[in-house]
Amino acid sequence: MDTLLREVGGREFHKGVKQSTKEQPLITIITSTFNAASDLLWTIDSIRSQTYPNIQWIIADGGSSDGTVDILKKNEDIIDYWFSEPDKGIYDAWNKALKYVKGEWVQFIGAADEYYDNRVLERVSSVLVCAFPQYEMVYGKVQIISEDRLPIEESGTPWKKMKGSWQGIRPMLPVHPEVFHHHSVFTKYGGFNTQYRIAADTDLMYRTMYKNDPLYIDFFIDKMVVGGVSTDPKGLVRSYKELKEINKNNNIRPSLRNEVITFIRVYVKTFLYHYMPLCVFDKIFSYYKKIKKKKI
Repeated sequence: MDTLLREVGGREFHKGVKQSTKEQPLITIITSTFNAASDLLWTIDSIRSQTYPNIQWIIADGGSSDGTVDILKKNEDIIDYWFSEPDKGIYDAWNKALKYVKGEWVQFIGAADEYYDNRVLERVSSVLVCAFPQYEMVYGKVQIISEDRLPIEESGTPWKKMKGSWQGIRPMLPVHPEVFHHHSVFTKYGGFNTQYRIAADTDLMYRTMYKNDPLYIDFFIDKMVVGGVSTDPKGLVRSYKELKEINKNNNIRPSLRNEVITFIRVYVKTFLYHYMPLCVFDKIFSYYKKIKKKKI
């Protein structure tokens, strides 16, 4: 790769690297961006408002051309390390960012995400300070919000209830913005497998949570904007195929019923998306989600 395409910066170049203490573990936050100038402002404001001081924020930008890099440069008081260069997708960006992690605990949040309130990391730190080595992963709850920043639904279930439950052909797992990984996870199990473009975070959680149960904390961590490649009808088939391969590699076997229902749902939804007017498609699946939520 041409090094001229790479830009770097951040607080660490001017004021040095923050350190963990017994009372305040260093929490590293990783965010990947690509032409996310308007979205990133929400996350910047949220992190700036946190009462917890011992944060290392790393941003892996994919070579944006919309002013994102200018925003990174203007906010280096809270962005500890950033780089901007072409990448091969979100998991490639996350893997690159892992090289610069200095914190004991690592969290991945998206551009446009916000913390639930300004004391989230302060509350989480009081748990993280004594969680390891018994727990390598700690997770809480997430509020799913619309693009208009309005609450849609909530995600977050205690591990005792989550373990053994299924979502289609995948065992139920936490959503990645609500999870804090001890840095040893990436030493022991490696980073994200970039052969998966949609479900590499599921693959990592299989390799970690099913070897060492995580700790659940009963409060909200993140406000996550609805969407993403895995929920886009255009990516459903690829996501389904990746999950089948990940299940096979990790010796995880869904029931025949779950296999059949998921197969039908994926291919029917994909068919309707391609052959039905988008406005009709959206209405049908909005209604479907409401019905499904009532049953749950």
